[in-house]
Amino acid sequence: MQLHREKDRFTSLGITICLVGMGTPKQAESFRQKHAPSFTIICDPHKILYKTYGLHAAGITGIISPKTIISGIGALGRGHLPGLPSGDIFQLSGIFIIDKNMVIQYVHYAKNISDNPPVDEIIRAAQLIR
Repeated sequence: MQLHREKDRFTSLGITICLVGMGTPKQAESFRQKHAPSFTIICDPHKILYKTYGLHAAGITGIISPKTIISGIGALGRGHLPGLPSGDIFQLSGIFIIDKNMVIQYVHYAKNISDNPPVDEIIRAAQLIR
């Protein structure tokens, strides 16, 4: 997981990363151990946080499109094998930077399942709110 590989950069900025997923606690722990050992994971099988933060579901083109297929092939080429999905496979993700006063300072709403901002963009955004 790209975010985990850059954990020292986030830690140096005082950023705590918390992941939210729709799986069970057992699935979350398995994912955490394999991909994100330094992060906390919140299980949200009813998608309460997804709804609260305005994250939407993708249409079929958000799941299967030339861009997502190319991104998936690239991930396979880097050794990332897909696991069995849990939860709503159409649910899109997002990234939020929330400051110490609980104010959202940065938002990235995914446009498709492979849409993630570069880590450097997240770092730059975090540096601006320090």
